[in-house]
Amino acid sequence: MHTLTLRPRTALAVMTASILAAGTLMPLPAALAQSAGQAASSRDARVEPTVISADGSATVSRAPDLAEVSIGVQASGKTTSEATDALNRAMERVIKAVKDTQLAGLVVQSQNVSLYPEYERQSDGRQTREPKIIGYRASNTIRVTTSDVANVGQVLDKGIAAGANQVFGISFSRKDDAEARREALVKATADAKSKAEAIAGALGYRIVRVQRAQTGSLGVRPMYKSFGRGEWAAADAGFAAAPTPIESGQVEVSAQVSVEFIVEPN
Repeated sequence: MHTLTLRPRTALAVMTASILAAGTLMPLPAALAQSAGQAASSRDARVEPTVISADGSATVSRAPDLAEVSIGVQASGKTTSEATDALNRAMERVIKAVKDTQLAGLVVQSQNVSLYPEYERQSDGRQTREPKIIGYRASNTIRVTTSDVANVGQVLDKGIAAGANQVFGISFSRKDDAEARREALVKATADAKSKAEAIAGALGYRIVRVQRAQTGSLGVRPMYKSFGRGEWAAADAGFAAAPTPIESGQVEVSAQVSVEFIVEPN
């Protein structure tokens, strides 16, 4: 008589059978390692890091090394030719006077030229029902740039003395603000980190690493000077009798950053 003995399958046999049944043929140690890795990855995916977000900003100031002035001439005449001829003669004198200052890095560039009719108006200031042209007004504006910031007032003084009757203010800036931008970014980042550390400390956490960082706006704010009037008569010697005092001030460069920090309990 034959006796059939049934023995329980070992864990190794069960694992081997399972792998073969799934259609995956690989060495057993590799299968075990893969299974363990998948389980660990699954656990890690379920654990979200604690993140604190903070915004930082900073502004640095630098002395300007570039000045820009816009000046011009406005002239009137009964005809277009009369208005433009008067304008052109005056502008030639103004441009020559500005160039004669011989300031460092001086650049003169035409900015705006216009010609438009003037209409008859009633005594109360309203336009008549049937517009009637009584003359023409022409204007020409130039932009003057110089690196001689301290003496930019000469552009105004010489230009006005030569016949300029329009001034649109002065602006000061920097030729190269890359270094100031970098400094502003470093300070803005430090500001964001300081804020995040304060929040984390109050909650019983500490910063362990940065998850994400991005820059916000980077801006340069030129210094502007206005003289309160856009135009005056060339004969207004009260304005140009003394040298025009100019204060260049400071150019401000600002930066903003947003940073996400991963934190852990203390």
